[in-house]
Order: sequence, then structure tokens, then C-alpha cells
Amino acid sequence: MRNLQAAFLILLLVSGSGLAAPGKDGAHMKPSRSNGESWHALGDGPCAWFRPMQGPDHSLDVARTITLLRFYHFRCVAMPIEDKPPLSWSDFQNLLRAAQAADIDLWAILIPPTEGGDSHPYDTDYVKWFRVLAELSLKYPHLRGVNIDDLFVGFNPKTFTHAYLRRIYEVKQSINPHFLFVPTLYDLNARKADILEGCVDGVWLWWMNLERGLGFASFLENTQAVVGNRFPVYGGVYAQGTSWHKGEPSVRAFMGSIQAACQYSHGAVIWNLSLNINDPLLQIAKSYNAGGSAKLAGQCGQAEGSGEVGFR
Repeated sequence: MRNLQAAFLILLLVSGSGLAAPGKDGAHMKPSRSNGESWHALGDGPCAWFRPMQGPDHSLDVARTITLLRFYHFRCVAMPIEDKPPLSWSDFQNLLRAAQAADIDLWAILIPPTEGGDSHPYDTDYVKWFRVLAELSLKYPHLRGVNIDDLFVGFNPKTFTHAYLRRIYEVKQSINPHFLFVPTLYDLNARKADILEGCVDGVWLWWMNLERGLGFASFLENTQAVVGNRFPVYGGVYAQGTSWHKGEPSVRAFMGSIQAACQYSHGAVIWNLSLNINDPLLQIAKSYNAGGSAKLAGQCGQAEGSGEVGFR
């Protein structure tokens, strides 16, 4: 998620146009799949890509992380696998064991070539990663899936061709088809959807405007009109500053973005969410969890009704 200024400018132009790509049955198509589990894989609340908390030895403080996630009622979390603590492979495995015991779903995030591809120990051997993670998911069913960050950014498409994506997808399918592959994207046109078809179980589509949430709903609807019934689209929301935006998004922008993600996509994922109880963005995020105060609490990705898109 680094060095995406150019993509941000393009995204603003596209989302601001208000033009939806035509779908066979319009923009509000429902998937033909009867398996809601794979079309709402982030659960009924936002999935927290949380800011890691370190212990005295710099490793991930797993006990504290799980305690806070349960306290805030998060049932889904995401963690990158990098080259050192607190986001090492060992840290991830420790969190996975604790998440399994706590009944919390966990997503693995692999680093792409443009960001160094330093998901140790297998780095850019994504075939090996998918095999190892899929096998691990048989032992720990709460290992819900894997994400590759920034799939089509920079020179990453040279690695992630349709043939290669199909190869890594078939590896995990042969081991555990319930273990899902949902990569990160920042825009999704018909050409990219064609490349991804049959190779992914959905996408995390990120809204890059940290100043305002207005336009995100249209962006999601337009994208889903292009995708149709091929795979689900999950809305990605930022909770921390980026290379193109210093400082956290405004409370107003965050509120609008998470509302749109929960209402107009198949579910919401939040990047770099603080677990500090004093963070106002955390208070907003947890209000969408089951039992929360938000209108769509416990219903992210499942909204139906007047002015809402239902994807069941």
C-alpha cells in the first residue's frame, strides 16, 4: 500500500464520473452461489487489519491482541507476514493458535514484489505459500484465507499473470477449497476482472480518498456492475495515514467510508486499525460489530432494503 499517488488520482477521476459499467441485469445483481459463507467471508462486522502491539522482546503481544479483539467484539482480523517481529511468520502462527481458540477468523497477508516480497520464509514463492497456508487451514479452520497486497500495482502484474494466479489458486483448491484467496485492488475494470475470473474468491477493493467518504458507494456499485456474479467485492477502508495522506482520515470521512463498505459491498476490511480504546476510529469501527450501535451493526455486507444493495 505504498507509493500509490498515481493510482489515487486515477481513482478520483473514475469514481467521480458517476458512470457505471453496464451489467447484464443492472448494477444490483445477486450472486448465483448458494454458499453465503464464501460470499460473506469477512463475517457480519468489519475485519480488522490491526496495528501490531509488541511485547518486551518485540514479538507480537498475542495475549493482549486477542483480549482486545474479543473485548471490542471483532470476529475477523488480518495480519501481514513480514521478515521480522512483530509481524514474522512465527508471530503469525502464534496469533493463529490463539485466534482459533478464541473463535476469531484470521487472514494472512503476503507482501508483493513491489514492496520487497519479504514475507519470510518463502518470500515471493507464492505457490509454496499457498500450499503451506492451505495445509495449515486444515488444522486451524479459523485461518480463513490469504491476501496478496497490491496485486496489480507497479510491476506486480509481471508476476501475477492469469496463468500464475490460476496456478496458485489451484494449489490451495486442491488442498482446501474453503481456504480463500482474496487479493488487494484499488480499481477493477473489465480487463482485470477477466484476468481474475476463476483465480480468486473475491477482492479487497480500497477507497483511497481519506478526505471524504462521498463517492465510495458509487465506486463499489460501479465495480460490482463490472464484476457481476463472478466473485464478491469487499470494501477496504483506511484508519491511518498513507504515503499520499499524512495523518489519520477525518472522523467524518471514516464514518462515511465504513458505512458505504458495509452497505454497498460484501463486507468491510479496515487497514491499520488501532486497538487503543481512546482512538475515535476504533469506536466507530466496533459500533458495526454485533451488538454495536450502528444501524448496520452485525450486518456488514448483508444490507437489503430501500436504497441498499443486497448480496446474499
